[in-house]
Amino acid sequence: MKSLLTLGLAAIIGAALIAPAHAAEMTLRFGHGTTVTDPHHLATVRLAERVKELTKGAIEIEIFPNSQLGTGRDILEGVLLGTVDMSQPAAAIIANRVPELNVLEMPFLFRDVNHYEAVWQGPIAAKVTDLAATKGIRFIGMYTSGERHIMTKRPVNSIADLKDMKIRTVENPIHVATFKAFGANATAISYAELYGALQTGVVDGADAANTNYLNIKFYEVAPSWALVTWLTFSNLVIMSDRKFQALKPEYQQAILTAGKEVGAYQRKLYRDGDAGDFEKLKAIGVKVTKPDQAPFREASKKIYDEFLKTDTQKDLLKAIVETK
Repeated sequence: MKSLLTLGLAAIIGAALIAPAHAAEMTLRFGHGTTVTDPHHLATVRLAERVKELTKGAIEIEIFPNSQLGTGRDILEGVLLGTVDMSQPAAAIIANRVPELNVLEMPFLFRDVNHYEAVWQGPIAAKVTDLAATKGIRFIGMYTSGERHIMTKRPVNSIADLKDMKIRTVENPIHVATFKAFGANATAISYAELYGALQTGVVDGADAANTNYLNIKFYEVAPSWALVTWLTFSNLVIMSDRKFQALKPEYQQAILTAGKEVGAYQRKLYRDGDAGDFEKLKAIGVKVTKPDQAPFREASKKIYDEFLKTDTQKDLLKAIVETK
């Protein structure tokens, strides 16, 4: 009996020794639509690590990649309904609920990657936080999906070559209107359906960055790559504001600190990877063209007048444009 008691006590002590020092108080579900090799996922892994570290293990983030919890509009709905805790939807999708954020979708808004980085390291982030919070969305940090070019089945050497081409866009009216202004027959299709739509001829092309054009192998079904750089694509790292407000203040701060850090990390990761991916695309034999940007910029001017109507939108635009 004594030996059994001794063994039982040893087992209990052993279990205590291998148990985590701080069991998680909460596990947050983070869903996104990219692959596990994409900078979005790699950055989100770091986000989970930093949140766990800063909360001393009290909050863990479980990541669901590859659209396991939905994509685009569906996953945003999930965050607002509470079925998904965190995600990084495109700003274009969130703008359907927070119209002020349509400013981020204006063609040729950002001068270059340095301008983009300066914007998100400055006070604009606080403005976006306030705007998103009015719709129940807590802005945690900013990811990017890179500078957007145009992939097509046949080469685009000028804006005239887009005339009547069927071009897939994000599910946002500004993207649709912009490509119509470029002369294309624009249609909004879910990202998850894009490869098949290109393969079957439902669309003739779409916009993308070097990274996802390479990683998803879109070049197999759209081998022509026109360097237009019409948009720098933004993805907001978000959670339900109601869920955020329910957290202890120290946990809120931990998530915000991690979000800012990891946002900067992801943007650099994407920039560095995007440059390397372009070289890989050329090595594969993708047909690269560089159309004159001037006609695209001229065609885009009316988009600003059509979609930016409120003083809030105009003030946000001015703040971004004036960022040095």
